[in-house]
Amino acid sequence: MEYHLSIPLSRIEEYIGFARENGFQPEVRMTDVDHMMGLKTDDLKRLGEIFEKNRFRPFTHGPFFGLDVASIDRNISEYSIRALIHGLEITRGLGGNVMVMHTGYLPQFSRGGRRHWFRNWAERMPVVLERANNLGVTLALENTWDDRPEVLLHLADLLPGDSLRFCIDTGHVNAFSRLHISRWWNALEGRIVALHLHDNDGISDDHLVPGRGTFDFSALAKLMKESKDTPLLDLEVDIPNAVLAREVLDGVFNIGR
Repeated sequence: MEYHLSIPLSRIEEYIGFARENGFQPEVRMTDVDHMMGLKTDDLKRLGEIFEKNRFRPFTHGPFFGLDVASIDRNISEYSIRALIHGLEITRGLGGNVMVMHTGYLPQFSRGGRRHWFRNWAERMPVVLERANNLGVTLALENTWDDRPEVLLHLADLLPGDSLRFCIDTGHVNAFSRLHISRWWNALEGRIVALHLHDNDGISDDHLVPGRGTFDFSALAKLMKESKDTPLLDLEVDIPNAVLAREVLDGVFNIGR
């Protein structure tokens, strides 16, 4: 099975050799928004050429820290939109065609706050989605603090067209939702383009090697085997643990294949 490895954009050149030598494709994670926004055109072109030379087929994790497209503060919302659009342009420049994004939704919103936030999302996200479609990049909404998959489905339904897809994060399912992975998979099936694979104890989002926490990877393997979806598999673990994480998952995912 082919795996991607989550690597920060700001350290991508540091870990290109590791990815190549160990047979990983990169998922470029735009963790440092300041760095991403300041990336020069020449630097992006050079990185794109390096990726092409190494025959990398990347996808990306768009910027997320401090961002909220639907924020009640329009300054935050407008900056978030600019950052996401720039992330899409970087994705395209690196040769990628999928960008995962956090929505910013919080289950703790009051009923009124939730209605306001959903209204802002419906008004402000179309410009981001339109830019993604024009660039040929698929936007994939990732579950973060979401407690149920219906939230992601509702957010997708609020936007025009049907190009939005989903990324299931196993660690977030385990730590922030009381629902089993089968509930998430069955609700989103047919539109799942990526999986973020890591583990935790069900309390803290610690990004552990699979098997060192309590997430049910055997159940995920069964769901994947029975599904027509063939999502990108991304290891969201500390980079030195990536080879071990792959070995563990290969042992789980290859059961019965």
